[in-house]
Amino acid sequence: MDYEKGMVVRMKKRIPGKKLKGFLHILQHILIVLAAVVILIVMTGSSVMIKGVDGNYSYSMDADEKGNVYEESFLFNHIFGRGIADVARMVAVRSQMETEGKFDGKKPIDVATFFYRFEGVPSQYITAKYHLEDLIKWGQYGVEKSEEWLTGQEADQFLNRMTTYTHINDNRGDLQGHIITPFNSNIEENTEVYSVSANGLEDSESFYRDDVMATILMNRYKTTEGKNIEEYTGTWNDYYELCEYVEATAIGLKDNYEEYLKYKEFYDLKNSNLRYYIIKTIGERQEIYTNLEVSGLSEKAVTEEFKRYGKYLYFNPADMKYTTDTLVKEETVRHIFNSYEYAYPETIKVWVGVDVSYPASDVYTQGMSGYASYIPYYWQLIGLAAAALLLYLLLFLYLTVVEGRERDEEGNLTIRLQKIDLLPTELSVIGTTVLIGGIIIALTYVYDSMSFEYYYTTWFKVAAGAIVLICELLFAEFYYSMVRRLKADNLWKESLTCKGIRTGRKAVWNVYDNGTVIMKTWVPYIVFLLLNLGLVLLGLKGIIIACMIDIAFGTLIYLNAKNRQHIVMAIEKIREGDLSFKVKEEGLHGDNLVLAQAVNNIGEGIRTAVETSMKDERLKADLITNVSHDIKTPLTSIINYVDLIRRENIENEKVKGYVEVLDAKSQRLKQLTDDLVEASKISSGNISLEWEKINLIELVNQTIGEFSDKFKQKGLTPILNTPGNTMYIEADSRRIWRVVENLLNNIFKYALEGTRIYMDITEKVGEDGKKYVEFAIKNISAQPLNVNADELTERFIRGDVARSTEGSGLGLSIAKNLTQAQNGRFEIQLDGDLFKVILTFPLL
Repeated sequence: MDYEKGMVVRMKKRIPGKKLKGFLHILQHILIVLAAVVILIVMTGSSVMIKGVDGNYSYSMDADEKGNVYEESFLFNHIFGRGIADVARMVAVRSQMETEGKFDGKKPIDVATFFYRFEGVPSQYITAKYHLEDLIKWGQYGVEKSEEWLTGQEADQFLNRMTTYTHINDNRGDLQGHIITPFNSNIEENTEVYSVSANGLEDSESFYRDDVMATILMNRYKTTEGKNIEEYTGTWNDYYELCEYVEATAIGLKDNYEEYLKYKEFYDLKNSNLRYYIIKTIGERQEIYTNLEVSGLSEKAVTEEFKRYGKYLYFNPADMKYTTDTLVKEETVRHIFNSYEYAYPETIKVWVGVDVSYPASDVYTQGMSGYASYIPYYWQLIGLAAAALLLYLLLFLYLTVVEGRERDEEGNLTIRLQKIDLLPTELSVIGTTVLIGGIIIALTYVYDSMSFEYYYTTWFKVAAGAIVLICELLFAEFYYSMVRRLKADNLWKESLTCKGIRTGRKAVWNVYDNGTVIMKTWVPYIVFLLLNLGLVLLGLKGIIIACMIDIAFGTLIYLNAKNRQHIVMAIEKIREGDLSFKVKEEGLHGDNLVLAQAVNNIGEGIRTAVETSMKDERLKADLITNVSHDIKTPLTSIINYVDLIRRENIENEKVKGYVEVLDAKSQRLKQLTDDLVEASKISSGNISLEWEKINLIELVNQTIGEFSDKFKQKGLTPILNTPGNTMYIEADSRRIWRVVENLLNNIFKYALEGTRIYMDITEKVGEDGKKYVEFAIKNISAQPLNVNADELTERFIRGDVARSTEGSGLGLSIAKNLTQAQNGRFEIQLDGDLFKVILTFPLL
């Protein structure tokens, strides 16, 4: 195939010229870039990119939000609500890390109460206390464990014989307003510690443990008491439980410490315009958490200070007080602090506000900048982008239809492939995917690492438009290449997968076609069994794949049997006379291919032989016809002149005898030529029949009457037996009369003189259940019948081998052929000198 000139496919549809098509492609690219840039302008103009604690996030403003003051907008209150949630989370973490407002690495942490901080500590539990900094470093380094086999004695030496439990004593005071947390210093006042022997008996010296495979936690740090974990437990269950507490606490505090540093910097007074002041009352003690420079203010002073900032809220759940000049609802604030119930008792008092003079550059100034730059023509730009996308889609569909179609030099429409279409389909798909995917991944990385201020710059929009154009060019080149391949019908044919399948299939069939019987049977069978066995061992997925392969093998066996059936059907067709029938050899392999080729060769050989025979027959018939025609002309003259001589008054008796001989022989020769022409026409099928309803009984009677004088000459007596006067058949009257005439003429020539001729016309029912008329005629031959009955119907074959009687040997042959041409059956039976002919025709 010449890909430089293109693949030509005839078509009838009109197509645009090259210049117009090129212009439409350029317009398509411009439209998608325009739509992308407009959408980006709308997004950056109607949305605000805000840098929060956990990264950048976007807030989309409503079209009717522009008319409000920034501090009264949904945008400001959205940022303020997120700030309240951050404050709640930050103070909960600070309460774990700090003592009196400063980080305290030596702060004791109760691992059990930290573990149960969300669901509440059980009334009796096992625990240990570690320094805060030790747990944080433990979490950073990772908790290490090892599997060790311990004998009973080693296990007895490893674990303490006593388990130390902590019990919450409800009788020691009212816990109302208290929280049980790892950083609650007065929890010891409400608990008591006691020890229990590992086997329930204190100070037992006869207790030994069983051998055990134990998971041992490496004690990177010791407790505040200088002990290891195993020194607090007397059973393996208690040991594993305390190990779980320690591991969960170390990992949790490590994560919280990272948040602590991040939140502390983010909401530092010099970095944020948000202010907070939280008082937690725990028993008789107060804890204050704030980012203000001063603390210890009275509640009234704090309230006045936050009112001065411009926007604030005050939340006191114990006294059910909530005051705010923002849009944040009390339910929202209550839900936020209830999420950290372990860290906040009901006796908290919360002030959160925003200094609207905005001394620091933070999320609030980012929001104000975005709010001020809200685009004025929002809906107009949305309409422009929608129109561009719609027009792009229409051009996309139109160009898909006309892509690849061009006119050749003769003005016909063609499909013309380009050089890029020569690439295998898979390489084209992978290349385009890698390029566009790489661009998208790179953009994602740049988007995450780039400062949000750049999103609103002009160069960012120009860069985005250029990137969209590059992606559009890559996609369009790939897509229209696929369209051209599809139209040229080589999308699959030119793929590596298709070529690989064709090559593999060709190799397999080549081995199968040229292999031995073992290669064709046992080798595939063994491979099939091994493959099934291997897949079944893989489990459910392997069984499913094995079933699919079994179905494929079954289909292959079915197709092989189906092809074999087609070969058998071809043999049947050839046997029935359809010598031109051929078995399609495409897709056949192995023995089926050999059989198909053999059957086709046999059929072709027989067809050639039949055609040769038919050709010979036609040549013979043509020769007979031409010779007979050439003989007829002088023969007619001879007959006419003999007739003229007979009319002369010839007195010489000898001459009269000569004339009679000439007349008889010329008439015989005329009859012979007529029979030859008739036989030639019948054998070549060059006769036309005029079908009509004929009374066979009446026809036979008339023919007998015409032969009555001849039968009297030899003393022949015809005897006709019929069931009635009428019995109708459908035949050609002239041809059926010729059949009966030839039979009676044959009897006249060869019957024994003085004998009877028996003729019977009867009605018979055939094997197919239909009714037939049977005309049987029999006589005694004057000469011995030393030939086969079938030979008598061949041309130029006579029962009189000595040829002492007149006859051409064509009478019975003509009678048989004419009978068969009129849908009848012709049968001769010989029994000694008894000659019998049976004609059978369908009864009307």
